[in-house]
Amino acid sequence: MKKISLIILTIVLVATMMLAFTGCATATVQDQLRDIWRPYEKYVYSVVGNIGDTTQTGTYTVEIKRNLASTVTIGDMTVENVSEGYIITSLLEIADTTYETACYMQKSSGASLFVPIATYTKHTSAEYTDKVAGKYDGKKFNYTITEFGAPREESISLKSPYYDNNQIHQLLRSANTLGVGFSFSFNVPLPAENELCQLSVSCSVTTDIVWGDAETQTTCNKVYLSRQTKVNGASHILYYSDKAIKVDGWDLKNVLIRFEEPIGDDEFMTYTLESISLNSAEA
Repeated sequence: MKKISLIILTIVLVATMMLAFTGCATATVQDQLRDIWRPYEKYVYSVVGNIGDTTQTGTYTVEIKRNLASTVTIGDMTVENVSEGYIITSLLEIADTTYETACYMQKSSGASLFVPIATYTKHTSAEYTDKVAGKYDGKKFNYTITEFGAPREESISLKSPYYDNNQIHQLLRSANTLGVGFSFSFNVPLPAENELCQLSVSCSVTTDIVWGDAETQTTCNKVYLSRQTKVNGASHILYYSDKAIKVDGWDLKNVLIRFEEPIGDDEFMTYTLESISLNSAEA
């Protein structure tokens, strides 16, 4: 199996976002973001990818848990002196490869919302194990990156407001104006490259997506996430529900119904939502 690119949520990118909302020129980050999560949410996706002549299938699971404790565990790290926030974890299992991610985003820090405190990613296959583990101190992201068994310590300077890639899918859900005309760009420090790049997000159309065992059809905002380079790569495409999805009597806003991840020339992994749970006892 090819080693999948480290450019989206399922594989670690530690993100600093300088949000420049073009869909609403006078809006600030505070104007846009809302706390929309339940105390516990779990999303399970089926995964299908065509790599060359081979079709691979797997499962991707995301959990969001509200945290009120002052100490949290993120991957193999213990983080102390945190305030209320959310732990976001994910697990991708496909072929002989697993991707584990975790991020702690503090609900607020001063005037900033959903500030990342710590992040973790572990990528394991039959041939190797890669890992990124790091913490934010408000000015820098200090991390240890381990590739093919060799660890090294690095840091990337931050510009406020900043976010972590392991929270980006959920952060977009919290945007109050997510829909046709929504657009912004942000800077992202890349641990694997130890540098910043620029990403942009935009939505110009809606489309209907069928998902789940009941084959529910949902109108979704089609959101493009692109990296701006001298030679632009393929966009990641994210489909968020245009209307709230009702689960156990609760309305869940901007649910990520499907996303498509480019992994090579004309090759994509497609993640389609199969189930949602708000009951932590089912975890």
